[in-house]
Amino acid sequence: MLEPRAEVRAMAEYVPGMSLRQARAESGREQLVKLASNESLWGPSPRALDCAHAALTDINYYPLVQESSLAEALSEREGIPAQNILVGNGADEILRLAAMAYVRPGDEVLYPAPSFSAYRHCTLMAGGTPVAVPLNARGANDLRAVVATMTEKTRLVYLCSPNNPTGTAFSPEEWDWYLDHVSDQVLTVVDGAYHEFCRAPSPDFRAAIKRGRPVLWVRTFSKLYGLAALRVGWGAASPEIVQNLMRVRDPFSVNSVGWAAAYASLQDPQYFTAVLAQNWAARDYLSGWLSGAGFSVFESEANFVTFNVPKPDQEVAQILLNQGFVVRPTTSFGLPGWIRITMAPQPIMEELVGVLEPLASG
Repeated sequence: MLEPRAEVRAMAEYVPGMSLRQARAESGREQLVKLASNESLWGPSPRALDCAHAALTDINYYPLVQESSLAEALSEREGIPAQNILVGNGADEILRLAAMAYVRPGDEVLYPAPSFSAYRHCTLMAGGTPVAVPLNARGANDLRAVVATMTEKTRLVYLCSPNNPTGTAFSPEEWDWYLDHVSDQVLTVVDGAYHEFCRAPSPDFRAAIKRGRPVLWVRTFSKLYGLAALRVGWGAASPEIVQNLMRVRDPFSVNSVGWAAAYASLQDPQYFTAVLAQNWAARDYLSGWLSGAGFSVFESEANFVTFNVPKPDQEVAQILLNQGFVVRPTTSFGLPGWIRITMAPQPIMEELVGVLEPLASG
């Protein structure tokens, strides 16, 4: 029997949130609301849809290797030079490129736990040694513990802020302390997939990048912008790091429809300002109700809320599925006994609360 690499055998398969097709087959219900995968229930901008449709006329041609107009639009919005920006096939590709470009066999890679499983997978794919660092009591990345865990073998650190699946973020003060204590021989990759949803003061990752520190800040169009199926993400780092990531990136990894929709999304800030406000209102509403009902709730800065449940999380997820809601139990993240729920328009949140009330009463 042909055996894979030892690192591949050590990988667990990714466990996604249940799809609507799976949920309908399992529940026997046609009408379901999917709140399991932190997608946008508001959907993409109408302008993005129009541009994506127009781009379909050219799908017989390869896309550009790097679409300069999108990098320039991101540069203008973020205040980061375009040469510091790399666009990829979702944030996932850029997380993987960091490991492929910088991690050597035997190098240690630190990552938060519980958090997104891609960090461990990327490490193993590159032949590195994954080292999990537990979250702090708030459910945020513990930057002091990260520094304390570093050794001379540490090559790369993955951070996630706001963290998935807890939704908590680390502070500017914690980040500044970390930068003062981390070696410039270590690449720090900050997964900022949920950055747009933060209301708390956020670290100035741009400043570290502009100073030439080895920091890669990774973002996505999958969450707020509602382009999850088109797979468009981007990262910001020094020009040298961007060039190295380009060396290991597939040449046509971002499709032309995704390019067009992402660029159009940046031209429609009014739409996303409204969507963001509704996300915040839904988050406040659900977090407030859960806390008042006696549930333990992480202080989320993302587009989801994660809370502790009195029964096994898989059992609670099944109860909610039977009532028409697809949610995410977090045992697969290494956080058993909690449920993660994506935000949705207020009427859906109110209906969900009605389903949750029996759980609060026992």
